[in-house]
Amino acid sequence: MKNYLIGLFLILITVILYLFFFSQSSLFTSFKLKKEINEEKKVLNSLQDKSGELQKNIKKLKSNDLEYLDELARDKHDMSEPDEIIIFNNK
Repeated sequence: MKNYLIGLFLILITVILYLFFFSQSSLFTSFKLKKEINEEKKVLNSLQDKSGELQKNIKKLKSNDLEYLDELARDKHDMSEPDEIIIFNNK
């Protein structure tokens, strides 16, 4: 009887260890999935911030905000004001 209980105990411990470490709902899998979720949340937040900035830019373009249009022309097309001095930085 004692050997039977020891064998049953060992089988029970083996099943518990398997479920604890190697199954789909194990601690390792759980920690891995939580880490992936946190990383994806960070990506989502950065994309939402970028989307908000783009929405603001779209509103500025649709409202014909002259200061914003001037800034875009200067940055994208290397334009300048008539009274500005341009300094080239050769790298």
